[in-house]
Amino acid sequence: MAVFLCHEILFCNTLLFLEQQETTTNMMVYSIEKGEDFMLLHLISKLFPVNFMTPILLEMFSPPALIIILGCIALVILAVAIFFGFKLKKKKQEVVEPITGIIGDDPERLEELNKDLEPFGFAYDPNEDVFYSIMNGWQREFGYCRLYDEASAPLSMIIDCEPIRFEYEGKKWLIEFWKGQYGMTTGGEVGLYYTTGPEINIPGVFNGTFYYCVKDEDRINMSYAFRKNGNLLFTRSGLHWWITGFKLGEFSQPSELTMDIILKLPTKQMMTAFVQALRKVGYREPEYSVKGRSISIHFAKPHSRQPFSRTPLTTFIMQKNNESFCKSYQYLTREYPDTLDKLEIVRRESPGMYRQILHMGKIPQVFDGYYNMKSFLKKEEERE
Repeated sequence: MAVFLCHEILFCNTLLFLEQQETTTNMMVYSIEKGEDFMLLHLISKLFPVNFMTPILLEMFSPPALIIILGCIALVILAVAIFFGFKLKKKKQEVVEPITGIIGDDPERLEELNKDLEPFGFAYDPNEDVFYSIMNGWQREFGYCRLYDEASAPLSMIIDCEPIRFEYEGKKWLIEFWKGQYGMTTGGEVGLYYTTGPEINIPGVFNGTFYYCVKDEDRINMSYAFRKNGNLLFTRSGLHWWITGFKLGEFSQPSELTMDIILKLPTKQMMTAFVQALRKVGYREPEYSVKGRSISIHFAKPHSRQPFSRTPLTTFIMQKNNESFCKSYQYLTREYPDTLDKLEIVRRESPGMYRQILHMGKIPQVFDGYYNMKSFLKKEEERE
């Protein structure tokens, strides 16, 4: 009974809205005495003028017909939803076809990419999906000194530096490790340098030791496993003076990265000198272990003083910039899993980004200080 009354009151309120001159009591009486059809007819008469359509409209709006109409509308909505849902699902399942067929197979593209990279001193290893330094890149002419480390942070290279300096067979040696964010790449390096020259003191430019890249006969076997948050990203190994690896589009903080380095030194005497220098910097077992002429070093948190230029503000600004570039690269190449495909898309769609990628690792501006020292170094070479 209560449900019936509520239903009747609802019809009454509708009539009140459409016919304000009639009282609520009258509408309830109409409803109760003349039945629901009268209420519906009264409502239709207010919405539509009484004409020959009135019986049709009454029939259309009768409860059974209304249920059928609503059911049909619901079926139409369901059909539309299923159709578009299927289309969306199909679109998600579509795999973007590789562009190999358009621009050549992988060997051809790899050869083309390495031709582009060669003037910049690098090449690409598709097996490790990593970029690495070639033997005789332009960097070999510039040696190394502390000034280069100081120039890195302002040029978007937020990296941990670990120089190990020692003396052996009348030469000053430098074996240095680096890891961190190099612009659009995450990577690490191990470099081998030496000199017989004196300390350099050029007021306003540099005060310290300048090292030359070792000659071919003084290269050593080096390798390292490069990890981020404990997960292996890549490995590098070879007889080299400067072994490197860079992962394109990977953004990292230096503190997230570790390197497990293995160096095979030529003599036990060199090993002894190197270990003494390593311990002087702050390394202790089990951070390193020696087996014959091979030494393993776990490089996580650097022990040596970091460059003055790597301030918290510089680090924050440059890392925001680096992260932005990495995200842009990831977005532009999001539909392609293969790096060769990614680079082809970047080369076509964003030539500026492609040029920036080619300048990976330590960019030429890092070595600008060399030109301020060049004349001094040349005089020293002539004396020798």
